[in-house]
Amino acid sequence: MSLGTVAAMERRTSKALRPAYDEALDAVQDADFVHCDESSWRQSNRLAWLWSAVTPMLKVFRIDKTRNREAFRRLLFGFEGILVSDRFSVYRAHDTEKRQLCWAHVLRNFRRLEEAGGKARSLGRAGQKIVKAVFKEWYRVRDGQLTRRGLRRRLAPLRLKLRYLLRRHINNPVREARALIKDLIEYGTALWTFARVDGIEPTNNAAERALRKAVLWRKNSFGSASRRGSRFAERMLTVCETLRAQGRSILDFLEGSIRARLAKACSPTLLPGLDVVAVARA
Repeated sequence: MSLGTVAAMERRTSKALRPAYDEALDAVQDADFVHCDESSWRQSNRLAWLWSAVTPMLKVFRIDKTRNREAFRRLLFGFEGILVSDRFSVYRAHDTEKRQLCWAHVLRNFRRLEEAGGKARSLGRAGQKIVKAVFKEWYRVRDGQLTRRGLRRRLAPLRLKLRYLLRRHINNPVREARALIKDLIEYGTALWTFARVDGIEPTNNAAERALRKAVLWRKNSFGSASRRGSRFAERMLTVCETLRAQGRSILDFLEGSIRARLAKACSPTLLPGLDVVAVARA
């Protein structure tokens, strides 16, 4: 196959996957909770960003030229559920009461403070102890040894301890320490959503795992050479990662989508429990 033929097949496959991709993107907006993360991408030799919106059964990706709130809203344009993410500022566009901050990122923040030494070292060391204690209680919930109600009771003294620690270091001379303290105080309620809402985890590992395949793609192919190539990449990533999560055949789905486009019939769907996209292609 020539290079031109490969590009033509990618273009046709991308068009065949568009109905399923659009339906999955719409379905994510109605999810109870979504894990969100982003990673760098290359498009036409320029820096772009690959965004992910992840639920247990849907892994949706979108490539955007920017990494701002508008790009975030183009991905989750109608989402009103609980957002699980890191402390990246663009996610502040989402209601704080409907957020869960990633505790793994907070642990890394405290570890950096300790490793940097200086006047923030004690803050970093004490913060890590609190975070590890929180994870210890969470593992008991995950393993079925503790209920969410019991979790809230056991986390109460840790919440007070963290609040006291942050207040005590609020005027720390280290800028990174002050920034972390400011965020954790201002968005403190978003740290503890997992303690009251079933299904929510205290980390953003789901989104980070979903991005790993995309990062390998980027490193091996150097991204995409055009916007059309980006559409192919985001649709293929969405299809492959979603089908893997659902235990379905990727090859069968691709074949069914291409056949449906050629026959102008209803396309296969990525939504679990359904057979075809509800609206037939004109």
